[in-house]
Amino acid sequence: MEMTSCPICKHALEIRELHCPACEVSYRGNFSQSWLGALDPRQLEFVKLFIIVQGNIKEMEKHLGISYPTVKSRLAEIIRLIVSESPSVEDFGDILSDLEQGFISVEEAISMIDTRRKS
Repeated sequence: MEMTSCPICKHALEIRELHCPACEVSYRGNFSQSWLGALDPRQLEFVKLFIIVQGNIKEMEKHLGISYPTVKSRLAEIIRLIVSESPSVEDFGDILSDLEQGFISVEEAISMIDTRRKS
């Protein structure tokens, strides 16, 4: 069982002890975890599928039964966790590029911009 957040208060858990079951030695301290540890199970499944389909967003849409903007939104959420920063309110280049290429409609672009401004 992998726990990344406290079941009571929902804050991120810290790794404080490592244990070797073979020799029964334990190490205590403050240990860091990889960026994968910051992802919840749903996000990990998303990343796994993204790798399996080699980053093909159309395949992601098909496998998950979700729209292009939803795939892009989930991907952006994971990227923000990995780089530990939230997007700049002024940075909508990716959304505008998707609009220009016809991947999303004007309404979807507006919705995505509104969502990003609120986060």
